[in-house]
Amino acid sequence: MDPQTLTILPATSQQGLSIISAITNHPTLRTEYTLRALVRNPSSPTAQSLTKQSIEVLPADLNNPGTLTPALTNTHTLILITLTDYSVPDLKHQELTQVQNVISACPSTIKHIIFSSAVPAHPHGREVDVFDSKFAAEEALRTLSSSHGIKVSVFYPGMFMQNFETFMRPLPDPEGKADLVVYNVMDGGKKIPLIDAVRELGKFVVPILTGETERVYAANGVWSFEEVVEIMGRVMGKKVRYVRMEEEVYAGFMPGQKGWQVVDMLRFYEEVGYHGGDEEGKVKETLGVVEGVRGFEEFVGDKLV
Repeated sequence: MDPQTLTILPATSQQGLSIISAITNHPTLRTEYTLRALVRNPSSPTAQSLTKQSIEVLPADLNNPGTLTPALTNTHTLILITLTDYSVPDLKHQELTQVQNVISACPSTIKHIIFSSAVPAHPHGREVDVFDSKFAAEEALRTLSSSHGIKVSVFYPGMFMQNFETFMRPLPDPEGKADLVVYNVMDGGKKIPLIDAVRELGKFVVPILTGETERVYAANGVWSFEEVVEIMGRVMGKKVRYVRMEEEVYAGFMPGQKGWQVVDMLRFYEEVGYHGGDEEGKVKETLGVVEGVRGFEEFVGDKLV
């Protein structure tokens, strides 16, 4: 059987690149599929690096419907990652519109869509735009199952470990109680799922592509902030402590509405759970079908030392 076309949109995001790496390094998937990478700028260095791997690279923009129809031609399997833009006034509307643009452009050849989603917050009486926008988009995609017979699978990424290289990075302790301090608004003992989005996320899409499951909770494991700083201190050879910050102060470190959107999201993690509850059980079940996943210690050793 000739390889089927598997399209990743967008391909140069952290998630997209990790998925491409997992497929190209998999013993059977790399021959079952021909990869197509959809990007906004095919001339970018990252897109050009994909071309050098003999991956087809085409222009496409989720916010520009006219670019999607030619880009999706002959696609059998689509891996879709909507873009979360905290700067837009209505984040939920933007992501739903992106998915509706894809639905309108879907060719008859598409048989399977794999979507990067999130659990909904509204059933728990919460308003978390970042999560509810993904779920609304997932619900829209699922209408294709009944209307067009397209299979829809989902993966739910945990909180990116890469956040500890950016806005959650350990900082010099201004009080001198430790070498470094990590700030957040959550209870330090609350466990949350963490995923190395660059190195590991693609591995969690593999069991969906091989037919082992239609839903995965993508995380290397589940750790609390207290456990995070303990691991950082042990691996980095420094004293690292966790400080729970006032929500107003924490939100103020981020521009515009993003600060309170992030705080609302973190409050949901603490009070309900990142995946709506039973995070440890859900992640443990998923790890039973995923191979070669590292721990948080290895991430710290690679990126923070």
